[in-house]
Amino acid sequence: MSQTFAEKALARAAGLAETHAGEIVEVTPDRILSHDNTAAIAQIFYKELGACKVVDPARLVITLDHAAPPPTPQHAQNHAEARAFVRDQGVQHFFEVGRGICHQVISEEALILPGQGILGADSHTTHYGWMGAFGAGIGRSEVAALWATNRLWLRVPEAIRITLTGSLLPGVTSKDLCLAILGQLGADGGLYASLEFDGPGLASLSVESRMVIPNMMAEFGVKNAYLTPDEAVFEWLVQRSEVGCQRSEVRSRKSETEISNGALYPDPDASYQAEYTLNLDRVEPLVACPPDVDNVRPLSEVAGQRVDMAFIGTCTNGRIEDLKAAAEVLRGKRVNPETRLLVIPASSQVYQQALHNGATGSVVATLVEAGAVIGVPGCGPCMGNHLGIPAAGEVVISTANRNFKGRMGQPDAEIYLASPAVVAASAVAGHITHPAELISAFARSVRISVQNSRSQLLSPTQRASPKSRIARESSIASGVPQHLHRTQVQVSAIRNQKSKIWKYGDNVNTDLIFPGKYTYTLRKPEDIAAHAMEDIDPAFAKNVQSGDVIVAGRNFGCGSSREQAASCLKYSGVAAIVAESLARIFYRNVINQGLPAIVCPEAVAAAQAGDWIEIDLDRGEIHLPAGAFTFAPFPPNVQALLRAGGLIPYLKATADHGR
Repeated sequence: MSQTFAEKALARAAGLAETHAGEIVEVTPDRILSHDNTAAIAQIFYKELGACKVVDPARLVITLDHAAPPPTPQHAQNHAEARAFVRDQGVQHFFEVGRGICHQVISEEALILPGQGILGADSHTTHYGWMGAFGAGIGRSEVAALWATNRLWLRVPEAIRITLTGSLLPGVTSKDLCLAILGQLGADGGLYASLEFDGPGLASLSVESRMVIPNMMAEFGVKNAYLTPDEAVFEWLVQRSEVGCQRSEVRSRKSETEISNGALYPDPDASYQAEYTLNLDRVEPLVACPPDVDNVRPLSEVAGQRVDMAFIGTCTNGRIEDLKAAAEVLRGKRVNPETRLLVIPASSQVYQQALHNGATGSVVATLVEAGAVIGVPGCGPCMGNHLGIPAAGEVVISTANRNFKGRMGQPDAEIYLASPAVVAASAVAGHITHPAELISAFARSVRISVQNSRSQLLSPTQRASPKSRIARESSIASGVPQHLHRTQVQVSAIRNQKSKIWKYGDNVNTDLIFPGKYTYTLRKPEDIAAHAMEDIDPAFAKNVQSGDVIVAGRNFGCGSSREQAASCLKYSGVAAIVAESLARIFYRNVINQGLPAIVCPEAVAAAQAGDWIEIDLDRGEIHLPAGAFTFAPFPPNVQALLRAGGLIPYLKATADHGR
């Protein structure tokens, strides 16, 4: 039977001949990723799970990148605990402060290859689709479970195919391509899907520009994203396959044949829930406006917006190609005196490349001469830890992947997203501007804005009827494989007549649920609970009562893999979450925290803030003042997780993990 890439990749990871969308399989990933969150995961591993030794340390990859170098004593202690874990467990693939962002470093080190699988405690683990690998983000508890068992359940996703034709105009980038998709289909347009790109247009994109696409598609809600690998990808990996880790391991150089032989390709007649064609020639420079990544407008419509801070970097756009594009715009110019420009290379290798003199001199020298500030390779201010947090009321234009309220540590700052050349040009002008205003080489891309206006770029070429997002989201409740539970248990009804509903809208992201700036400094349940919903509803943490229920719209919990977004609600006493749909990683995190997550659009529409609510999990019923509503009851295996209080208590009660 014909299969998509995701079906083939998960079959390989599960040791099966084939898999099909909707099935639950138990996989062993080739790599397990963590970063600064390693210390917190180790605490779960040792103290909560009661484990002693990692089953296979060779699979682990750990970087220190999200707060590097550490800005506070708490962050420094976090790093120290991560290093202790690395020493104690004999982890070879460890990368210190300054080596760079995990996704860039793992790609440079060729630690993952086409056709392989990587699961990581980072939502942008979708990144590895640039080479044709399967990458998906998971929560901290799930990483601890992988360390202990080497296995994790995954649902095989339905797939969406986008065929690329043509080539991008000068001044238009793969970042604009991503924003075009988000702007047309929405931040939840790929919810839980495998997004698979193919077509002749792929060959026109450089390898580095391809890396942007699966990285940004994490903001589309996908489980994974995939680009058909070709000779350019294989050659790029060959050049890096002989690089050893920072520690003692030395790996032999792989040939192009060895690398290409592992690649997986979807069958030509594979079944997709939706198919689109996108002509790259028609993409124009775009900008995502605050506070949502899918609030996308043509650059021409937002030109003139004041800019206080410009930021070039992150795992999305911090590579040498991006820095060169910025340098081309900045050469011979100065950053506006009312604006500051921060540039952070994605890795030490990118930094070294930028330091070398080329035909037009050193990229770093050009940037510094223009007035840019160069930061230590790493994530920098992307999630609001340090190295460039904006002030209240300031406007930022960034090459990052998210522009959520509070994303960069200040909820009262506004963040716009754009390509490196647009960010650089805006830094010079002091307001959002097209690079063509400063350099004639980009002039052709101006005309496309007038020609396209707001026309739809994605042309549907659908062969199969798309399944509803709600149906897909409900179906993931099939949960862990049946053989992981020993008894079928029932979860008692939640009865909350005296408790109230807290109601929120669409696309409430993890930064709003739990601000990223606290991610690596707060560990006590009461401290985590104290900041729940802080940036969207400051009254929540002070007034929520045990047994209260959150009711929300579409795509609740989108954004980061941050597990505190689930645990802060649990620690606050929230009894359940009812939503029109839930983001994939957040859904997993909530269930794995032992908190029921229910999809019931009808109940959401009827519920009012402050209403009483009664939920019967056994019967699949929600009772409100407006009436009764039904949802699909959780199957016995998920009930077992909920009854145990979550994934870690469940595993601790049912298995021995090297104690």
